[in-house]
Amino acid sequence: MSEPSLSARMARQALRLAVQLGLPVESLCREAGLRMEDLDDPELRIPYSVLDHLTERMVALSGDANLGLHLSRMDMADLDDPATFVVLTSATLRDSMERGFRYQRVWGDGERFRLEDTERGVRMRFTPIGVWRPAHRHLAEVALAQFATGVRFLTGEDVRPLRVRFVHPAPEDTREHEAVFGGPLEFGAPANDIEFSQEDARRPFVHADALLNAMFERQARHALERLPQPTTASERVREEVRRTLSGGDFSFAAVARALRLPPRTLQRRLADEGQSYASIVESLRRELAEAYLRRRMSIAEVSFLLGYAEPAAFHRAFKRWWGTSPESFRRGLNAP
Repeated sequence: MSEPSLSARMARQALRLAVQLGLPVESLCREAGLRMEDLDDPELRIPYSVLDHLTERMVALSGDANLGLHLSRMDMADLDDPATFVVLTSATLRDSMERGFRYQRVWGDGERFRLEDTERGVRMRFTPIGVWRPAHRHLAEVALAQFATGVRFLTGEDVRPLRVRFVHPAPEDTREHEAVFGGPLEFGAPANDIEFSQEDARRPFVHADALLNAMFERQARHALERLPQPTTASERVREEVRRTLSGGDFSFAAVARALRLPPRTLQRRLADEGQSYASIVESLRRELAEAYLRRRMSIAEVSFLLGYAEPAAFHRAFKRWWGTSPESFRRGLNAP
């Protein structure tokens, strides 16, 4: 498999911050194997290792212990990125999280973001790609800080997360983290994630626009279709499961055979990407369930297409995902 890549957008923003910090931008580019003139290409993708190296060199040269938090302040809007505008024009916070998760490959290979329901609400988990390295602390802080500040901007409300967790140890001074997130912080945690209450997840966005959202979503789907074939193990598993979900054998052993990988090797590669076979199947089923119900398919048909042996199993799974039945969800689509 070739090395996974991501949009060069984050590298462009990092170099803009480097200018503000007075760092030698041209030297940083050469070291990272980048050319400034290439970074203006909206379709340029770079290996994750390049961004990791660039981040680590910026920290070393600037001595900025909170580089990730400062990078999150940079303007990330990109007029050539329809996936961002899908998020901005979504109806609610939860809706935006669902769509951001769905189109994340426009921003980068691999399922770095994972949406999860909790007892208190909903959370977004962030898992950097590859074996841990120092840059991942700052990239995790960028991702979650953008969530925290973006939610306040997009709802027009002082929304505070229920909890923010980071895998890395606590820095010596967390005052800036406390100011950015405005909620309980936990370091040395099992995962990087940010959690919001059910009430906040239902908050409407000030820029919500159903017509624009549908237009941007169509563009985001086309952007996904133009991308090269998946390169990470999790994406290859996801595509194989999608292909065999209805009526085929999508067991882990069958998927491993289809990808021509020993099961243990595939399991290890998924773990290196912060993924598991079960979580990939679960997230794909959840995504497709919503899409099928919006197309007014029958419950029995949706159950079959998602690979469930009986509709009752689909009902239980859907209730776990959404807190309601498939029938109630579909009726809600018709509500004024």
